[in-house]
Amino acid sequence: MKKIWLVLILVVVLLLALALCGKDNGSSSSSTSTSTSCKHSWGSANCEEPATCSKCQETKGTALGHTTDSGTCSRCGKQFSAWEVGEYVDEFQQPTGKKYMFVDAYGTFSNSATTNSKLYAAVQIDKNNIGIMLWEYGSSQVKGTFDYEDFNITILDEAGAKHNFIGTMYKGGTRIYLDDDDRNELSVLLHNNDTLKIYVKSTKYSISTYLFEIKTTGYAVTYNSIM
Repeated sequence: MKKIWLVLILVVVLLLALALCGKDNGSSSSSTSTSTSCKHSWGSANCEEPATCSKCQETKGTALGHTTDSGTCSRCGKQFSAWEVGEYVDEFQQPTGKKYMFVDAYGTFSNSATTNSKLYAAVQIDKNNIGIMLWEYGSSQVKGTFDYEDFNITILDEAGAKHNFIGTMYKGGTRIYLDDDDRNELSVLLHNNDTLKIYVKSTKYSISTYLFEIKTTGYAVTYNSIM
């Protein structure tokens, strides 16, 4: 008889233990199932985030992604221009209110002393001028010497067509300027291509060649902002 009571007691203890375990499991699983039991209130996906429930923050799908063809996202207005905007200063280093835009590039240059060495270049544009600046070895800026110097400029567009220009660097200057007709043609190229390869050749004193590629994304939007 004592053995029967002992067995019954053990059975009761086991049942109680199982019941307690079931409650623990239930409480822990309820915390992880909040999102699945949520009556979702979905927001709209945007450029950078997928659709999100405002109640439990669960997400579904993927972000839409930005549109960058024009340099400005057509969905959210965020700008992705390759161009930066600067402002000219006067002799006191005070801003003049006259703005310019520029894009940086890297490439190579060669002359009688070196071949395919590091080149840093920049194309700078304002209301009246388009100028090209060159830094040999990435730090030594090319400057005008005793007189003006003409440079042959060839630009390769994305369709593989070559466009020829003449640029002039004046005495003591730091930019190769294009004349009016060439500026208009180059502006069209900048507007209609995402990338342009630029080859510059100097022959007046010695033969030097410069080759680099620029990104043009956002040209039109940035140009309109400084005019």
